[in-house]
Amino acid sequence: MASEVPVAFAVDGPQTRSQAPLTTLAALAAQDFSVSAWYSPKGEMFDGEHSVKYFANHRFGYIKGASEDDSYANHAWQGVSRSPTSVLSPNLVYWPLDGSLSFFCYAPYREGDTDIVLEDPVTDAGVIARLPDYLPGSPLIRVTPAETAAGQADFLCAPPLLDRDRIDEGGAFPLDFSKHRMTQVEFGFNYIGTLVDDDVLNIHEKVRVTSVEIQQVIGSRYFYFKESPSNGVDGAWSELVSPSDPSGADFPKASYRISTAGGELKTGLDANLPEQGSGTYLTVRKEDTLDGVFCLLPQTVPAGASLVVSYNIVDDYAGVRGSEVITVPLCSDPPTDHPTLAVWPAGKKVRYLITLDIPNRGFVSMTAKYYDWNDANNPHPGQELMY
Repeated sequence: MASEVPVAFAVDGPQTRSQAPLTTLAALAAQDFSVSAWYSPKGEMFDGEHSVKYFANHRFGYIKGASEDDSYANHAWQGVSRSPTSVLSPNLVYWPLDGSLSFFCYAPYREGDTDIVLEDPVTDAGVIARLPDYLPGSPLIRVTPAETAAGQADFLCAPPLLDRDRIDEGGAFPLDFSKHRMTQVEFGFNYIGTLVDDDVLNIHEKVRVTSVEIQQVIGSRYFYFKESPSNGVDGAWSELVSPSDPSGADFPKASYRISTAGGELKTGLDANLPEQGSGTYLTVRKEDTLDGVFCLLPQTVPAGASLVVSYNIVDDYAGVRGSEVITVPLCSDPPTDHPTLAVWPAGKKVRYLITLDIPNRGFVSMTAKYYDWNDANNPHPGQELMY
């Protein structure tokens, strides 16, 4: 039986932390997150035997009062509903009268069979054996990034909160969304050479990238919760259990594309690739937005994965003089062909730097490095933000 105390997460005092790609609390408040809870009877702890599902994939958010300032420090994050016009209204869930709840939370909130889906706890002993340190009784989360960069989400998942009582910490607990679980992938380009029918590109002729597509990389994985004596509770990506093949590790492949209806990812002078001799690369994004940055699953890059790049030779006065499409292996064989990354690490930003070979309609070189993804475009990465 439920009590009259709503489930909530803290704003005052210890705060929920986030590194979502948002810069203001107002923007954070526009985002919701998913909360699922399992109930354990009084005297029992969360496990796969005594605990039962209490509620699953409930939307939590922040309803700002009409006269409230922008501090977002007057209330807690609670259950909400969001209308088609994005208006929030209370949709509270309540603590049980006794026992405890264990919480499993991720962001952003998704409803139905979309890119982020909550699945039932694992009961098959063979599957559990291939999920190292699996927390018995905990749900799985299936993550399948959208095909376009604009539709992809920065999936954040908090470590689980186990065996909490409504009287602990005032009944409002801080969540930790500070770990990026995905890999951010972006591309920088320059070029070498000239058009085959000219001695040089004249001052009015430029090279512009029109689309970028990553082909045949892992497109769906399970994120699961784990517990170990040395590391406590957290989450990890499954290496040996595939959404398309739970009995094995045959992961589904997918392709991801950045393109625009207008034909060029960027326009104006900022769209022109630099020459190799300049020592610089142009990072290709759709008009300098995050729509030109992929948010993909961490993985060992599969053999056969490739990058397909389309570009134009553009005359300032005559328009497009020529177009080309080239394919660059992402995982070279042998690896010495061009330095590449065998692994996309979780929580990192991977940047590929490619030099296009204009006369030979190919590429001269590609290098790849990864960097820390600490702030995710948040200028105050050390600030505690209420998510």
